[in-house]
Amino acid sequence: MNTTMTLNTTAEGLALTSTRALTTTSFPRKYVHSAFNNRQDALQAVGALRQAGFDGRDIYLLSYRDYEDALGRGQGFFSSLTSTDLDVYLDAARRGNLILAIRLANYGQVEQVRDLLAPHRAHLVRYVDAWTVAHLLP
Repeated sequence: MNTTMTLNTTAEGLALTSTRALTTTSFPRKYVHSAFNNRQDALQAVGALRQAGFDGRDIYLLSYRDYEDALGRGQGFFSSLTSTDLDVYLDAARRGNLILAIRLANYGQVEQVRDLLAPHRAHLVRYVDAWTVAHLLP
């Protein structure tokens, strides 16, 4: 199921998708997932991604409920292969962390995204593909 996006403008002037606007055609595969302890760090990471040329429509900042909903909508045959890897994000979000998910156009962007997220105290940074999960930052 695809959903339409609603853009919200934050005090920092960044456009973020609403938490329920995630396109689920491939989610959670082909995304870098990460967790942030606070909103300010997450917003700064979004800004760095946007400044580096990533499209705001491919960047999602999600709360626990929204991440859980997105995972539920994106369930498919291969979902069980990565479900235990994604439980760590549900646990982090349940504890109040924000989850940042970035849809990649190609695997070559993985290192760039990792390098953009690291200075903003991202943790649990992982690239999730159909058959593998690559741990990029602890």
